[in-house]
Amino acid sequence: MTNRKQHIADVALQLFGDKGFENTSTQLIAKAAGVSEALIFKHFGSKDQLLEFVIRNGYKRIIEDNRGGLAEPNPLAFIYSVIELPFKLVQAEPHFWKLQYRLADSEMARQQHERFMKPVPALLREAFKKLGYADPDKETELLLLLVEALWKQEATKTDDTHSQGMLDFIKQKYAQQV
Repeated sequence: MTNRKQHIADVALQLFGDKGFENTSTQLIAKAAGVSEALIFKHFGSKDQLLEFVIRNGYKRIIEDNRGGLAEPNPLAFIYSVIELPFKLVQAEPHFWKLQYRLADSEMARQQHERFMKPVPALLREAFKKLGYADPDKETELLLLLVEALWKQEATKTDDTHSQGMLDFIKQKYAQQV
């Protein structure tokens, strides 16, 4: 991939995350990236295709950066890693997750997110079973709802307040049940 193409995608990610896809023109991206608008269309074809590239490329980076994270053999440690995931991901890629939040109605973005999360429910169910929980399916569903809420909270916060207190609270609840 050319450096310019990646630079355009990086600038677009930041602008899409900050301003929203609808409020970011290719002209604005070109100006911020220091390239011509024609170059954006040459590399990506359209603004929609640029967005798709940004989303797919973002998930590819996130998967690469977190490879092996689902292989934690200790069930409680695995549950903790899932609880920590929103904080870790948003801290590493704040513009990407802000954009993902903004794209809640986008079928393409939702499909990419579902592909990313696909192995997690089965692994959580197995972890809850190993720990002897009475209803691993409901525990999995509850924890995934919490994780979803936590990443939305992290992705949309406007200050640098850290949600460590909530993270510790949730972990403590699971530690007490073991």
